[in-house]
Amino acid sequence: KQQADIVEQSGVDIRLNTTVTPEYAESQDADVIISALGARPLKPPIPGIEGPNVLSAEEAYMEPEKVKQNTVILGAGLVGVELGIYLAMLGRTVTIVEMLDHINDGGNFQHLKSLIVEIDRCRINLNLSTKALEINDKGVRCSADGMEKFFDADTVIYAVGQIPLDQEAASLCFCAPEFYQIGDCIAPKNIMNATGSAFTIARNIGRQNL
Repeated sequence: KQQADIVEQSGVDIRLNTTVTPEYAESQDADVIISALGARPLKPPIPGIEGPNVLSAEEAYMEPEKVKQNTVILGAGLVGVELGIYLAMLGRTVTIVEMLDHINDGGNFQHLKSLIVEIDRCRINLNLSTKALEINDKGVRCSADGMEKFFDADTVIYAVGQIPLDQEAASLCFCAPEFYQIGDCIAPKNIMNATGSAFTIARNIGRQNL
């Protein structure tokens, strides 16, 4: 409630459940449009990925009740690892499978140190240099060091990256005299990139209006 009060006092007009099409954007007669539409989950081309026991990381976060007890997460980037820790804290048994030989720290090695501590504390089964070959209703068949492994799973979650909504964002470029794209709709990176570019754009707009 306190945050809502601060937003209301600031005079910011927040419109939820609103799809911003070029037609809608033009109708607002804006001086500046900042497009921060983000990205959508990348669905890896793995046999069985369309199965009823498979969720995206986004779905798992929004509806954790869909995640059953024995869970395999595909991807050891920050999204996959942090999701694994979250689910383990909810009582799930978590296995993480990653093709690379390391965890992707998203450019923040200090944060990675704390994640490693939490992985150990939550007893998450982390498998690096391991490639998912097939998903079925029993779990995930993988390859590691030239050998096949099978990880039992009631639920499989993919967290292998994002596809930028760049075309949707760019469609707004002629809807205002001044236009910017920021964040994952350019290229999915990390929160430091997004907030840094947002600060620069806001500063430049402010200077122009002095």
